[in-house]
Amino acid sequence: MKRLSRRTLLRGGASIGLSLPLLEAMMPHASAQAADMPRRILFEFKANGDQTARRFTATGETTFAFDEFLSPLEPYRSELVVLNKLNRRYGLLGDKRSDGHQQGGASLAPWESGSGSYPIGGKEGVTIGYVMGPSADYVIGDRVIQAVPTVKYRHLVYRVGQKNNDIWNMHSHAGPVGTQNPVQPETDPYAAYARIFTFGGNDDAAKAELEKRLLKKQSALDLVLEEAGSLQSKLGSADKARIQKHMDAIRDIERTLSSGSAGIGCQPFELGEKLDPYKDDNHEAVGKLFQKISTLAFACDLTRSINFNWSGNTSNRVYRNLGLEEGHHDISHNSDEEAFTKIRSIHKHLWTMSTSLYEDLKSVPEGDGTLWDNTLIVHWNELGQGDAHSENDAMVILAGGAANHFKRGRYLDFQNKLTFADMLVSCFHYMGYTDILKFGDDRLNDGAPLPGLTA
Repeated sequence: MKRLSRRTLLRGGASIGLSLPLLEAMMPHASAQAADMPRRILFEFKANGDQTARRFTATGETTFAFDEFLSPLEPYRSELVVLNKLNRRYGLLGDKRSDGHQQGGASLAPWESGSGSYPIGGKEGVTIGYVMGPSADYVIGDRVIQAVPTVKYRHLVYRVGQKNNDIWNMHSHAGPVGTQNPVQPETDPYAAYARIFTFGGNDDAAKAELEKRLLKKQSALDLVLEEAGSLQSKLGSADKARIQKHMDAIRDIERTLSSGSAGIGCQPFELGEKLDPYKDDNHEAVGKLFQKISTLAFACDLTRSINFNWSGNTSNRVYRNLGLEEGHHDISHNSDEEAFTKIRSIHKHLWTMSTSLYEDLKSVPEGDGTLWDNTLIVHWNELGQGDAHSENDAMVILAGGAANHFKRGRYLDFQNKLTFADMLVSCFHYMGYTDILKFGDDRLNDGAPLPGLTA
């Protein structure tokens, strides 16, 4: 049988992420497999370190147990990879490093710091500025739009609260290497929603735009069905069965479109009464809005890389909802048990908020599963322990189905021998960019992804 080109068969389906199953006629020695869904990544930041001794009560690879402030994650333990004690190695940068909060807050961009951007940090008499290179969310997003130009946004960068931007709270950087180029986050969810979805500032415009997208998708579906049907006479019996199964799946998508569910989750939602996004007491509502916007952006395939931050570095938000009257950063500088009790309560609250994003992603169907199944959430913090300003002992928690790339339900302790930058390389590999073996300054990584993460 003449070998068929997969590329020539997908003229209509490529623009909406549809593809034919792998057929014997395309690759005679390969077994059939389901079409891949887009992979997505969201980096989620929490500030001011935690209490390293109270992260876990047990540390077996599969028998680990969360202590108090991580307890909201217990229902999801089988869907997590817990990475403990990653080293940032910023001490190796010498004079080209800034304060622990500042350099730690740039951990997604593990480069040395430049000078002149902000007159705080570094050694006495030395002005340290922003890092000299891009962050992982930016580079991943750039790779995505080069490969898939229909993805509209390289990355989205969101922060809850803290309208000001400076070296203390900038987590995303555009580079290129050797340049300082911080990316300002969006801090107003109402403006962020309007910019991405409404195209005119009202819900009617949003719905009209989404209907336009659905019609485009429907046209593409029609073409895929037509081309798939024309193949039937050219294939063997096994491939005919696979094509028929694929056509049935496409017709399921057609029914989803026509039923008004707006492209498997790609539909506008009501933001509710407008709140002041910079008022501490509104952080929960604002954070949840950004989570829903992020979910919708993924569902509409507007982006595949998001940088989401519960605050900036050194956040001094007052969590009055927890009965606190002091700012978070102020509390984190104290080392007594009363302060640590407050720190644990803040982090437990924020981890509970994180699980709202989990449920948002799980609620949106995609293929045979949900958005959660094809998304990686990378939870991180600029410090290890807040009162010590430790840049090592970094804890990263990987959440989400992540296309089954990682072997989940495990705790791994790297004992500060491997690095945060190595973890970022693992994220690049998850997204399919296995040519990247190191990311950032050579002194801050080992030239390989973290071992033992993948299935």
